Amino acid sequence: MEDVIFRKAKDQDMNGIMELQVDVFEGEQGIPASMIPLPAEYSPQWWCAILDTTIVGAVVAWEENGQIHWGRFAIDENYRGLHIGTRLAEYSIKDLFSQGIQEINMEAREVTVKIICDMGGKITGNPMLFYNSTVTPMVLRKEDFKLK
Repeated sequence: MEDVIFRKAKDQDMNGIMELQVDVFEGEQGIPASMIPLPAEYSPQWWCAILDTTIVGAVVAWEENGQIHWGRFAIDENYRGLHIGTRLAEYSIKDLFSQGIQEINMEAREVTVKIICDMGGKITGNPMLFYNSTVTPMVLRKEDFKLK
């Protein structure tokens, strides 16, 4: 999967990103599509993984209540298990920390918990039921961040 390009999303990527988000979150997890978009006042920043011209992964960070949040982390089901998600997470988190952000908060599904813990993330609470599964509150601090 060396042909995958990781980058900050461009305007022309957003339709593909939203299609992927709806497929994963509404189609697979039963989360209403209306919950996916973030209001402009949250200053969302999207990153994506592109193979050829297809968006195969996406994630967003936003500011809410004075905290930076990271989530809506989605990988096309046909490309899971190839470490695209791990590479996209590393890329986006590294970019956030390069912007001077010191701490990133998230509520992560089980597979994402492992990825983020491997990068130095810490679980901050018990898993909570969220639609068809659970999410676990986590934090990743810049001083704890490590790449494999």
